[in-house]
Amino acid sequence: MIIKKLVCSALLLTLVFTVTTAQESKTKIKKIAAQFVKGADVNDGKLLEDVLEPNSLQYVLVGGKLNTFSAQDYIKMVNEKQLGGKPRKITYRHAEFLGSNLAVVVLNAVSEEYDFLYQLSMTKLANGKWEIVGVTAEINGV
Repeated sequence: MIIKKLVCSALLLTLVFTVTTAQESKTKIKKIAAQFVKGADVNDGKLLEDVLEPNSLQYVLVGGKLNTFSAQDYIKMVNEKQLGGKPRKITYRHAEFLGSNLAVVVLNAVSEEYDFLYQLSMTKLANGKWEIVGVTAEINGV
């Protein structure tokens, strides 16, 4: 009876630790996503450089037209205030791990004028840092 209780307690602790670790990990990838949005909102290319993989691409659908930007072009446009500069409210739709080193976050970032639907593909580097390796977005008026 004592052994059975010990085994049940150990299993319960393992389950609690696993759920807690998964939630902490989801919090990490959501923070990366939030930093991506904030970088544009406050026109801070440094915030974007910290989370965007330098060779990543963004595919942005606006009015049925697909536009493609490199990370460097996007950061430059944000720094030059050609894009961004308006605060947006984030609503997370989905955050999921695809194995141990891949993740995807889907969110809406809504300003007074536009609703941005983002799908952010992320990878975890050998040093444990998460980076956004691809962005797919649809922008609609509010």
